[in-house]
Amino acid sequence: MSATLEVPTNTDTPEPDESLPDASVLEDRTPEWCRMSAAVAAFLLTLGLVLIIFANRPLWHSDLWDHINYGEHILQHQSVAKTEPLVALAKGMPTVNTAWLSQIGMAFLYRTDGLGLPALQFAYAALIVISLAAVGYTVTKRCGSAAFGILSCAIFLAVNWQQFLIVRPQSVGVAFFSIVLAVLATGGIRSRVSWVALPLMFAVWANCHGSFAMGLLLMGLVVVGRVVDVFLQTRSLSQAFRSRPTIRLILLTQLCAAAALLNPSGLAIYHEVLRVGSHPNIATMFEWDPLTLRMQQGQLAAGAAVLLLFALRFSPRRLRAVEMLPLLVTGGMAMWSGRMLNWFAPVCAMVICVHAAAAWRAMKKIERRTVPYRRTGLWTVVSLGLCWVFFGFTSLGLQTIHGKTPELHRALSRGTPVQPLEYLNSLAEVPPGIAFMPAEWAGFLTRSGPADLQPMVNLHVHVIPEQVWSDYVRLIDGPADWEGLLDRYGINFVIADKIRNARLIQVLRESDDYETQYEDVQAAMFVRVKTIR
Repeated sequence: MSATLEVPTNTDTPEPDESLPDASVLEDRTPEWCRMSAAVAAFLLTLGLVLIIFANRPLWHSDLWDHINYGEHILQHQSVAKTEPLVALAKGMPTVNTAWLSQIGMAFLYRTDGLGLPALQFAYAALIVISLAAVGYTVTKRCGSAAFGILSCAIFLAVNWQQFLIVRPQSVGVAFFSIVLAVLATGGIRSRVSWVALPLMFAVWANCHGSFAMGLLLMGLVVVGRVVDVFLQTRSLSQAFRSRPTIRLILLTQLCAAAALLNPSGLAIYHEVLRVGSHPNIATMFEWDPLTLRMQQGQLAAGAAVLLLFALRFSPRRLRAVEMLPLLVTGGMAMWSGRMLNWFAPVCAMVICVHAAAAWRAMKKIERRTVPYRRTGLWTVVSLGLCWVFFGFTSLGLQTIHGKTPELHRALSRGTPVQPLEYLNSLAEVPPGIAFMPAEWAGFLTRSGPADLQPMVNLHVHVIPEQVWSDYVRLIDGPADWEGLLDRYGINFVIADKIRNARLIQVLRESDDYETQYEDVQAAMFVRVKTIR
């Protein structure tokens, strides 16, 4: 007799559920228009770090507060002043305020309850990010490499670092200039959108800063460059001028120039832009000095020039006139004045990286990437997450999300005269008449100080009478005739910077006509013993 043993089966093991979809074949239902790529995420990572740096950087005090003061004046009076409204010694001087819209924006952000300084920091950083993003996009599209696009952002940031540190309406101009550069370099003028968007942008730009003229200059240089390039190819001047892209760009430039007339001053704005750069008072401002290798920004510009030479030397691409002319003109302007690095830096960064990418491909024998980076909904989620994380690490994000108000010393630069301001506000009244103070401090002290504090000058130097500004510049160093200069303007109150006005402080201490009223590590204040009225 035999028995058969059955192998027991495990009835507890669940059967595989064939109804679950295979994750590898899931369909990406993200709309095509909002899908992003790994390259976009890499750009956002780079730009996000820049945003955090500048959005948490203390606001430099020099230009900022004067512009806020003018913006406040416009908001209070609901009009743009035709004559200088804030400096008593410049009352009646005609002025064309090309930055009135930027000033309103700055004043509005500052007066926003609970957000003032962080909002200013964020807006300032956002304009820098927009400028870098426009150049990075241009390089990526032209050479098909996100790595060289990111490198162009780094070069732009390094060359223009010194100019980026100062908070002023010019930051709006740099952002718009970079956008115009991107449109011209990537063939954006072929789009119908450009024929509406660019003129509208120039209309806004002309009310934000006088640098709109640099945008028009760039478009004009590209027109000339196109004519030269076509002529070199065809040896026909008539064909060069009849080229359809050339005609299109000429018409668009004229349209943008006409759109710039939509401002409170009309045609006078063009005369003002030309006048400011040649004003005698401007010549005394060190930031308008020619670049030298003794300056940090001069050294960085020289380094960029060396990189440019190497890139052009090994690049198989031909340097076309549409690249060469803007490069030479903006480079020459930067050598004439360090302030012009704002326009040289984006052009230089773009040309360096476009040709460096070509040289790299030639050296490695790599074909230019023609297939777009793969875009998926996953990278969209990653990119949006990065934006939220980076915003959360800015001072504005910390305040709006976490309710953490930044400490004042973290929001304002060390050079801001905070303690002298506290003393001024503790006085029952300030000495009457005009007060001598550094022009860089005037905006801050009059913005938050006593209402009857009247500075001799501020940094709106192109509307200050030439004699007044000349005497102010002389007083900074405590000249031999300092008493006569103070008497001429009836100055009873002197607020001096211990670093810049060391000689003036010394002679005031030795004088019997003035007595020390206040002193700290940053400033000293003196009051005339016998007040002049």
